[in-house]
Amino acid sequence: MIEKENFFNKIYDLLIDVDKIAEVVEKFILFSIRVIVAILVFIILRKIINVIMKKYEELDRAASSKSLHTFSISIFRMTLNFIAIMIALLIIGVKQAAFIGLLGGAGLGIALALKDTLANFAGGIILIVFRAYEIGDYIEIDGQGGSVHEINVFATKLNTPDNKRILVPNGLASSNKIINYSKNKMRRVEHLIGISYEDDFRKAIKILNDIAEAHPKISQKIDKIIRLRELGNSSVNLTFRVWCKSEDYWSVYYDVLEEVKTKFDENNISIPFPQMDIHMNRIEK
Repeated sequence: MIEKENFFNKIYDLLIDVDKIAEVVEKFILFSIRVIVAILVFIILRKIINVIMKKYEELDRAASSKSLHTFSISIFRMTLNFIAIMIALLIIGVKQAAFIGLLGGAGLGIALALKDTLANFAGGIILIVFRAYEIGDYIEIDGQGGSVHEINVFATKLNTPDNKRILVPNGLASSNKIINYSKNKMRRVEHLIGISYEDDFRKAIKILNDIAEAHPKISQKIDKIIRLRELGNSSVNLTFRVWCKSEDYWSVYYDVLEEVKTKFDENNISIPFPQMDIHMNRIEK
């Protein structure tokens, strides 16, 4: 009972102590002012950062590749935002030494908690340094294919042919096999074309050569291969291999198929489908 009375007496003394109340109110007001000033400074710094980033984007775009451009912008923006947050915390009253000590003490915990994020960051640096792919390249990573839309600090954004957006972590990209269909200037278009055993395969080869020579996007400088490849179960199979620019690959691929069907129809060369011959023998009892 005596302890309760002492506790309430202390509360009463504190309430009637005008000086202490004034001191608490003063500290609260000063802290509130610091918080408001810190918020205003942070907002102003953010606007300044946006202006700096626009200027930096214009300068960096002219000086570097598209991939390095987007990656460096991500790093630069993160650095400026971190500086802005530090300035805001210092204005609030967080001491610099305490802030640095807090960062150092939390460093190990942050590293362990964000190990995947750090792996993605390191993966992004590896991708940029070795130039595994550039903006606009058509690539395949871990079975996912698409055109590279953006390479930022932690991930690569791909656009698929059917306009889906795929986000591939840079750590996954750097540790997996990457197939880049756009890295080399030229690509080979290949078809396996079957004709009937009753048709003249030499005539078919001549038609295929004519198609290759007439197409404006097929390279005439690189040797093409149009030969009899194999005698299949239902067809005589011809190999058709030509070269074109990487960006023309799909147009050449489909153009050739359409032209082959048209020319074969005009010359009465049939494209057989798989078939099975069944021989029935009568067994006499």
